[in-house]
Amino acid sequence: MKNTDKGYNYLNVSNDFYGETPSPKAIEIADYEFFWDCVDQLAPFGSDEGYMAFVELCDWREDNPNAPLIECFNWILNSWDLNLEDYNEEILEDSNITKIIKDKSFDEDLIMLDVTIIATAFGQLILEGKIDADVKNIVQLAVLRQMNHLVLDEFLGYNEEWKYDRYKYLQILLDILKIA
Repeated sequence: MKNTDKGYNYLNVSNDFYGETPSPKAIEIADYEFFWDCVDQLAPFGSDEGYMAFVELCDWREDNPNAPLIECFNWILNSWDLNLEDYNEEILEDSNITKIIKDKSFDEDLIMLDVTIIATAFGQLILEGKIDADVKNIVQLAVLRQMNHLVLDEFLGYNEEWKYDRYKYLQILLDILKIA
């Protein structure tokens, strides 16, 4: 997978990301082609949800220039009728994931929510060169839930290549999260 090799320089391709100038720190630590891919559905910003999360973060940041990102996460979770306390390690349990799948709310309540959280946090990295420490645990939960075998199976079916690619992307996002 060439797009997961380290050393990709986004500035060799473009000087903006959806109209925003990326932080030099983001370009330095997110030096993987898939990270910046706007059409790869498995990448953080390649899906409609990932793109919309980034655009909404830009708008939110414009209206809340000095607010901590945790306030944006509160806003996101509230739109799903959740509180920060609801987004905890229990979301990683197979039984809770299976319940969401059986309730047929998988795309909305699991995929869209996690993708929104992931894209919002990594959007902050692009805009500001960091991810606030107090949201890293929430982002980690979203990434780990997306790595769950039940989620990968429901999301990507029998396509083992896509599941492998998605899992690899998510592993790299965890690495980036640690140093962001």
